[in-house]
Amino acid sequence: MTREEFENTFRTTLTAAGLARPTYAVVVPVIWREHGSAVLLEVRAAGIPQAGDPCFPGGRIEHGETPAQAAAREMEEELGIRVDPDRFLGQLPTVQTILGGQTNVFVCTVTPKDVAGMRRNREEVSETMRVPVSVFLEQPGANRYNLGGHVIWGMTAGVIRHFCAAWKKAALPDD
Repeated sequence: MTREEFENTFRTTLTAAGLARPTYAVVVPVIWREHGSAVLLEVRAAGIPQAGDPCFPGGRIEHGETPAQAAAREMEEELGIRVDPDRFLGQLPTVQTILGGQTNVFVCTVTPKDVAGMRRNREEVSETMRVPVSVFLEQPGANRYNLGGHVIWGMTAGVIRHFCAAWKKAALPDD
């Protein structure tokens, strides 16, 4: 075992024991379209943890960053879409990760033009998915969503539940 492998395993062990509390930030990009809004998800590339899982752009908050800055940076790094964190629509409830960390969740809007110009980082993102908001609103409390051969579960499904609750509360049309 290399030193790097040992450190990663040890870090995971400490996190699971509650000794470290990593913090992450993700962003839920909403694509505003004339005929109904959609949520932009990415599918994690092979060779990274949870490969093949749909998720939202995001990652670990770096030293000196605010959670919103981290979410914006990760979206640009992973999808090539630049979003000013000052223009986020707001923040959803924080979601706890399975290893005891926490994930700050933000919502932003992107235009179809932003999505058309997207440049995904192929080392992190194998594909993207545009899912109509109405699909999630049909099952707002689901623990799993089966979409086009992919299963959305875990933390991402939890984020979607919070998103659906906020969407409904705002009384926005679902399509």
